[in-house]
Amino acid sequence: MKRLLFALPLAIAACAAFGPPEPVQARLSTESLQVSLSNGEICRGDRATGTQTATGWTGHLTGCSQALTYEVSLDPHRNLIQGFVGDLFKLIGLDGALAPNGQVRIQGSDGTPRLFVSPQVDPISRG
Repeated sequence: MKRLLFALPLAIAACAAFGPPEPVQARLSTESLQVSLSNGEICRGDRATGTQTATGWTGHLTGCSQALTYEVSLDPHRNLIQGFVGDLFKLIGLDGALAPNGQVRIQGSDGTPRLFVSPQVDPISRG
């Protein structure tokens, strides 16, 4: 009986690992969206093939095994430093190298919406 109680959490964890892949990361540019799933797949959502909205575009991710929908909302406002650095990058030929301010909403395969922000905010490591 004790062995069964010990094995039960392991069995549940193993089943959870075989569930449908979920979005874990989103990278946004002004023309495309790249989404990484929990199983390693990379999906794309291109502005040119999406449906234009007032603040961005919507569509279905391509290149992945799940039929996931997404919505991109770009923030037209940027702070003074972003404007300066963005203009500097344009001058040296790196237009589009900075991620735009915005949000990405992806409907997960379980129906739960996932929200990602751009540019990505990496947690600060404290040592």
